[in-house]
Amino acid sequence: MRTFFQRNILTIVCFTILCTLFFAPLRTDAQFTCTLKAPSEVAVGEYFQLSFILNEKPSSLPKLNFQNFSFINGPSVSSSSSMSIINGKMSSNSSYTYTYVFVANKEGTYTIPSITFSSGKDQTQSNSLTIRVVSSSVSSNGNNSNASSIAPQQSRTQNNTNASFNKNDYFIRASVDNANPYVGQQVIIRYKMYISEQAYRYQASLTSMPSAGNCWTYELGDKNAEPKRYTETIDGKRYNVSDIRTIAVYPQKSGQVKISPLEADLVVQILVQQQQPSTGDPFFDAFFGGSTTHAQNMDLHIASNTVNLKVRELPQSGKPDNFSGLVGNFSIASELTRDKVSADDATNLKITISGNGNLQYINAPDLHFPADIDVHEPKIIDNIKTTIGGVSGSRTFEYILIARNPGTYELPAAEFSYYDKTKEKYQTIEGKTFTLQVDKSKGGTQTIFTSANKKDIKMLGNDIRHIRTDVIPTKKSTSFFGTWQYILLLLLPFVLLLIFYAIVRKKRADQQNIVLLKDKKAAKTAKKRLQKAAVLLKANKQQEFYEEISQVLWGYVSDKFHIPLGQLSIDTAEEKLAQHHMNAQSIQVFMDTLRTCEYVRFAPNSDMTPEKMYEQTFRFITQIEQELKA
Repeated sequence: MRTFFQRNILTIVCFTILCTLFFAPLRTDAQFTCTLKAPSEVAVGEYFQLSFILNEKPSSLPKLNFQNFSFINGPSVSSSSSMSIINGKMSSNSSYTYTYVFVANKEGTYTIPSITFSSGKDQTQSNSLTIRVVSSSVSSNGNNSNASSIAPQQSRTQNNTNASFNKNDYFIRASVDNANPYVGQQVIIRYKMYISEQAYRYQASLTSMPSAGNCWTYELGDKNAEPKRYTETIDGKRYNVSDIRTIAVYPQKSGQVKISPLEADLVVQILVQQQQPSTGDPFFDAFFGGSTTHAQNMDLHIASNTVNLKVRELPQSGKPDNFSGLVGNFSIASELTRDKVSADDATNLKITISGNGNLQYINAPDLHFPADIDVHEPKIIDNIKTTIGGVSGSRTFEYILIARNPGTYELPAAEFSYYDKTKEKYQTIEGKTFTLQVDKSKGGTQTIFTSANKKDIKMLGNDIRHIRTDVIPTKKSTSFFGTWQYILLLLLPFVLLLIFYAIVRKKRADQQNIVLLKDKKAAKTAKKRLQKAAVLLKANKQQEFYEEISQVLWGYVSDKFHIPLGQLSIDTAEEKLAQHHMNAQSIQVFMDTLRTCEYVRFAPNSDMTPEKMYEQTFRFITQIEQELKA
C-alpha cells in the first residue's frame, strides 16, 4: 500500500511552488529607463522607424518634430512582460515599445536628440542617435538591411515582382442599417476596413470623415478604444477586417441624402521575392543563386462607398399639434420634490424624457402653470450615451416653482409627442399631475399678490364725528379740499395700483409664454453657453468645445426664430434668417461657422482654430441682435 506522501506528492509539489511564488518578495527597485533605436543610415525618401523602449508605461507621450525628417504616422504600441525567481526573490520586467514612422528629406548627417518621458513622479531621458541620410541610389545598391527601416516603393529597384499585389484588395466598406428612414429617424452607418492577408503589416490614418447636409451626426462608441479586429472571406479571399468607425445619422429633410465617403491613407508592407542575378558559374549559382525576400511599402489612398439615403416624409394623418419632430421610442416620468410648502417657498418639478433617438434636441414641455406660481426657466440635465447600438439615455427638465399666495394649486401634466417607428404611428405620452398645497408664510406678515382671479381690495370708510353746534360761522376760507390737486392726489394711488397690476399680469403672461421667453433670453442663454465653451477651450477639451459651439448656434437660432430643435436643419435655418430680412453676410457667417464646426468635430486637421471659431460665433450672435433691434 502506498504511503500518504506517495499518493499526494503532486499536490504537495504544487502547493510548495504556489507558496514560494506568493511569499517571494517582488523587486520593485528598477529605475525608469528609455532606449531609443533607429537605423544608422537611411536614404532620401526612405521610410524608417524610431522606436522608444521603456520599462514603465509613460503617463503621456511627447510630440516629435525633427528637422529634415517628416512625420508619417504613429505611434504603434507593443508591450511585453516577464517574471523570474532567483534565490527565492521574484522580479518582474515589463517593456513598452512606441514606434513612430518618419521619412528622410535631405542628405546629410543628423542627430536625434534625447527625448524626455514622464511616468508618475519619475522622469527619464532617452539616448541620442545619429542618422546618416544618403541618396536613394546609394541606398538601393548598398547593404542596408536594418529590419527596423521601412522603405517606400520608389526606393526599390525595378526588377521586383509585384504582379501579385492588387490595390483593390484594400478598401473601406460602409454598411447602413436602414437606407429608407423617416425624417428624424436614427440611421446607423458602420465603416469597416478590409486588408488583404498578403499584407505583412500596415498602418492607416483617417484623412476625411463622412459628412452630410441636413443631418445631425453622432460618433458612436469610444473613439480611443482599440478597433475590433477579425477575418472575413469575400469571393474566396480572406481579409483582415477592422471596425474603424460607427456613426448615427438623423436626417432632417426628406428626399435624397448623400453621405460623403470616409477616406484614409494606408501604408502597406508586403514581402517581395527578388531573383538574384546569375554569376555565370553553375557551381556558385547552385549554392548562392535563387531568390531573396524583402519587405516593400505600398502607399495607398482608400475611400469607402458613398451612402445614399432615401428619406421619407412623416405621415400627416394623425400628426399632433405639439409633435416634437423626433422618431423613436420614449417614456416620460414626473417628480415633485415637495407637494406642501409655505408661501414664497420653492419646490422642484422634474420631468424626465427617456428613450432612444435624438435626445439632445428635445424641447422643454409647454406647461401652463397657475398665475400665482412663479416659474423659473428649467435647468436641463442630459444623461446621453452614444454606444455602438445608437444614441440612448434621458433628458431632464428641472423647474423651480415659487407659490406667492396660499391655496391649493393643480400643476399641469407634461406631454410629449413622437413618432413610434415600430408601431408606425404617432404617440403622445403624459406625465403625472400634482396638487400643490401652499400655506401662509411663516413670517407672520403676508404680502398679497393680486391677480386676475382675485377679488378687488375693499376700502373701509372713516368714522363719522359728532356735529358741533357751538361753532360761530365764519367766512368761508380757501380750502385744499375739492381742488383739482386734491382729486389728483386722491386718484393717484388707484392709478399706480392699476399700473402695478398691469405690469404683474404682463410679467406672468410672459413667463408662461415659453416661445416669447425663449426669444427674449436667446442671446443671454447663448452667451452663457459661450462662457462654458471658453472654459472647455482653456482646458484643451477640443471635442467638447466644438460640440458646445454647435449647440450654441443651433440653440440660438431655435429660440430666436421659434423653430423646434427636432425640425431644425441647415436649410430651414437659412430660410428663416432670410424671411426675417437678415443681412446676407450674417447668414453666410452662420452657415460657414456651422459647417466648419461640424467638419472640425470629425476632422481636427482643419485650418479653423478653436479661438477663431469662438470669435466668429460671438460675432454672429451680436450681429443678429443688432439687426433685429434696428
